[in-house]
Amino acid sequence: MKKILIIMLIMMNLTTANAQNNIPKYKITAASNQQSDIDEMYDTKSRLLSDYKKWVKGVDDVYQVLKDHQKQYDAIYKDGTFYIVLGEGKGKSITGKLQVSYCTTSKEIKKKSLIESLFS
Repeated sequence: MKKILIIMLIMMNLTTANAQNNIPKYKITAASNQQSDIDEMYDTKSRLLSDYKKWVKGVDDVYQVLKDHQKQYDAIYKDGTFYIVLGEGKGKSITGKLQVSYCTTSKEIKKKSLIESLFS
C-alpha cells in the first residue's frame, strides 16, 4: 500500500497541466503614413483598449464580446484578432494583445516538487 501511495505522489509531482491562455489580439492599420493618420491610429488604439476593459467586465466569453462590437469600430474579428482598418489602410500598422490588466510579468514561475526539495 505504501509503495502505491509513493508512486502516486511521484506521478502527481511529475505531471503538470500546461494550459495556454489564448489572449485576443488587435491590429490597427492607418489610412496613410502621414502624421495625422498615425496619430488617429494611436487614438483608436487607446479608445479600443479602454472600451475593451468596459466590455469584458463580468463576461466569460471575451471572443463573443469582440464579435458583438465589430460595427462600433468598423472592424473584422477573425482568427482571434480584431482587425481595424482606418481609411484606405495604406499606412503603418500596430498590433498588440487585448488584455484587461497589463501588469503581468514575463518571468517564468518555477514549480518546486516536494520530493525534489527533500533530496536537495
